Amino acid sequence: MKAWILNQPEGPDSLSLSRAVKPKPTGDEVRLKVAAAGLNPFDHKLLHWGYATWTYPQIIGLDIAGTVEQAGRHVSHLSPGDRVMCFADPRRAGGFAEYACVKASSLSRIPDAVTFEQAAALPCAGYSAWQAVYDKLRLQPGHKVAITGAGGGVGGFAVQLAKQAGATVYAIAAGRHHPRLLGYGADAVIDPEMENMAMRLIELTEDQLVHAVIDCVSAKSGSVMSTLIRYNGEIVMIADQFNQVPLLATTKALSLHEVALHGTYAHGTLDHVYHLADIGNTLSDWVADGKLDPMIDEVFEFEDLKSGLETLKMGLHSGKLVMRVSSD
Repeated sequence: MKAWILNQPEGPDSLSLSRAVKPKPTGDEVRLKVAAAGLNPFDHKLLHWGYATWTYPQIIGLDIAGTVEQAGRHVSHLSPGDRVMCFADPRRAGGFAEYACVKASSLSRIPDAVTFEQAAALPCAGYSAWQAVYDKLRLQPGHKVAITGAGGGVGGFAVQLAKQAGATVYAIAAGRHHPRLLGYGADAVIDPEMENMAMRLIELTEDQLVHAVIDCVSAKSGSVMSTLIRYNGEIVMIADQFNQVPLLATTKALSLHEVALHGTYAHGTLDHVYHLADIGNTLSDWVADGKLDPMIDEVFEFEDLKSGLETLKMGLHSGKLVMRVSSD
């Protein structure tokens, strides 16, 4: 089979499209014929960082959508031909290939009304957004939340999910993203390059500040945003974590949350993996029902992965980037 292989964690120049041995599923795995794969900032970081458990050469790729080709002997709930998707175990990765083996417990079913490309856009970004909105903040009607980096994958899904939860949403993103975010129901959009973000949020909340922040940018951004959270409020860090607790957390009683989807397999239990699959089932159902936009900005062909990763690095896209692996 063909696969994108990282020869060493030394950036895109160490990535090559090569021939690889078709993987064999263990008893609790299935082998997928990969139809599409999502591209995420984490993928680009792994080109430089690698992963502690990897041995090189290593097939990369975490967001996978495709059909079951072969099920392991202990797998009874899936059959060849089933349409499925997952966030693969980063310790093994392997998604940027024509075939990949993954744990059956991690798989979500793809409704017939949802394309493989749409499904591949959901796992990493969508699951992270779900954990921020529902697992961590447990947003409810009446809550006011500010979301930074709302033009990207996690931020865009977080805006949609927060509105589904009934929250008042202030989306912070460059101006080119504003029409799409307003289309998702964002109550206000703020361009941090063109407006005084703090003054705008103070004005919008009538000096009451926000109940919570979902920061999808950086620790520096999260620290700045912490000043705009009301007493006993909360902040969820997506793209980065604080190196030290922000000073205001000691006086405003802020609760700090971390979302680290890639830690599910290394530090979680089987129940945590099942939870990811449940999230995937719900999100794909919402896409099928027209309740969730998978936010696909561009689809790259399998041979053009490096161009997709470069586009991702430049950050000039809006929403999600996806790679088509096969068309059948």
